[in-house]
Amino acid sequence: MSINQNEPVPGDQIRFQCTAEGDWELPIISARLVIYDVLGNRVGSRRNMAIDGNTASYNFTIPNNSITGNWSFKCVIADREERERSTAQFTVFEPGIIEPPDDPGTAHAAINEYNGPATCIGCHQQAAEAMLDSLHMKWSGPTPNLTNTNGEELGKAVGGINTFCTYAVSSKGACFSCHVRSDGNAPHPPEVTDVDCLMCHNDTYQRKFVSDPNNTETVVNVLGEEKTYVFGKVDSQGNYTTVPDFDKMPEGTTMVDVARSVHLPTTKSCLRCHAKAGGGDWTKRGDMGLNSAEAKLSEDVHLAKDGANMGCVNCHAAPDHKIGGRGIDLRQTEAESPTCMACHTSAPHSDARLNRHAQGQVSCQVCHIREYAKGGATEMSRDFREPVWNQAFCSGQGGFVGEEIKESFVKPEYVWFDGTSYVYNVGEVITPDERGIYPMAKANGNAFDGNSLIVPIKRHSSIMPLHESGKIIPPAIMWMFMTGNFDMAIQKGMEEQGMSGNYSFVEADAEMLITHGVEPKENAPSCTSCHDNTGTTPDGTRMLPFAALGYHQIPEKVLSCTLCHEQESMYWESMHTEHRNENISCNSCHTPEPTGFIKAKNVLCSSCHESKSWRSEGHKKHIEKGLKCVSCHTFS
Repeated sequence: MSINQNEPVPGDQIRFQCTAEGDWELPIISARLVIYDVLGNRVGSRRNMAIDGNTASYNFTIPNNSITGNWSFKCVIADREERERSTAQFTVFEPGIIEPPDDPGTAHAAINEYNGPATCIGCHQQAAEAMLDSLHMKWSGPTPNLTNTNGEELGKAVGGINTFCTYAVSSKGACFSCHVRSDGNAPHPPEVTDVDCLMCHNDTYQRKFVSDPNNTETVVNVLGEEKTYVFGKVDSQGNYTTVPDFDKMPEGTTMVDVARSVHLPTTKSCLRCHAKAGGGDWTKRGDMGLNSAEAKLSEDVHLAKDGANMGCVNCHAAPDHKIGGRGIDLRQTEAESPTCMACHTSAPHSDARLNRHAQGQVSCQVCHIREYAKGGATEMSRDFREPVWNQAFCSGQGGFVGEEIKESFVKPEYVWFDGTSYVYNVGEVITPDERGIYPMAKANGNAFDGNSLIVPIKRHSSIMPLHESGKIIPPAIMWMFMTGNFDMAIQKGMEEQGMSGNYSFVEADAEMLITHGVEPKENAPSCTSCHDNTGTTPDGTRMLPFAALGYHQIPEKVLSCTLCHEQESMYWESMHTEHRNENISCNSCHTPEPTGFIKAKNVLCSSCHESKSWRSEGHKKHIEKGLKCVSCHTFS
């Protein structure tokens, strides 16, 4: 990997060159370039490189307003069978400067005192200001992909409630321990001095909240025991105080040492918080835990050292500290979500049939993540009505959590997902679905609509308090932690929300996208893992529930092959191939039985053309012209 200039400056055009050396099946078929500036921000989009045999190249002009220093670039090259990536650094110089600037290690080595975030901000003011508008700082953000909002800013700190620890902002600091705000989750907008840079930029760093012996609560718990809880020190503005926790850092560590050894975020940096979401390692997401930083190849081919040896930021790039990747149950979207196609081609398989799956309605994760919770047990349900003591809760003072059911090596459920979802927010009215369960997070999507993909999910279940108004009550969850009395937590929550009246317990659940933990390609399913070759594989007999996903919802005349032509009999795969070659869409056949017409039958035809009488070949002609069933029929 190389560039064609020794000392490029802003405004210069440079030529990146990446050469495939070793055992490749030439010519290489794709090559992409990603460029990162001195702050680690991706510069523009991924770029397709020009290919000549085993070499790929790209001409790039360094923007005039660029920050000088050490930049990097990544090449992703593929032949017909394999894909490799590599990263190299280069320096962008100040115009007229001959000597290169100090590298970050040398620059930070000059630090001789640490005065909290102000030490970092002295040189990184722009980065700190960008952080103020980030989801990681605010715990909220715009919601353009929620269909039950108008795009307003929501998140864990604003309207957020879930099926795990319920209402995080009522936890009196218990849920703030991994928040990058050094003042916890104070109610005022964050300031640059609240940005605790070391939470993401030094894996050695540990911190704790300063406790206040005057900020206590004495309770009698469900065991009849009297216990006093000590909370964090909070000033009149709601600011918590955090300090380094040297007991959890290597002996002899000083904050000057920590400040001098900062680094870009690693996988371990991200897992510091994300692995233990929901109150424990592997608890919430199901596809990541603390040991994912040292994942085995069988657990995650991307993270494994003997696999792709990637880190979280390889996919979740963070320009201006805004990170893409929303899933189903998260409210906010602050950046474009990463996709498999960023590194892989649209035809990644040598088998055309498999490529049709990848280019059609089946997400890559369906075939390549056949189980989740491979590195640890994940929580599948929680019931706060059954208190369970956990000594680690409440900063080691102990607390009651609900009864948790955890499982390992879980096979996902599968749903249609079009990139948008419904996620319940505090204050909304909620209704049960056809199962009688109250969905607090649900993927939107429909079979064969051209926008939706089948994706794997974890379904998490819980018992939630439903007010007589039809709203979920946000419990004051710290009272549950302290007493083990869920009813008390609910009643305290009603007081905080200004609610009165009756409530009942209801079953609720949340759909959560499984997208980490890609397995080796040898684990991918065969055709018969999903299909029994009848065209009507019964649910429960193979990997995918085709009937539940809508594949077997076919009108009788379509099923008997008499809607468009005389009855015929073909093997199901040949039949699909023939119809696909004629550009007949999936939902021309896979659709519910129609219930009527959108207009009176005697005027329907004349709505589009001169008066004509209906003939038996009419359906075939309409379908060949690309008309949808809904152009004429109703389905409810």
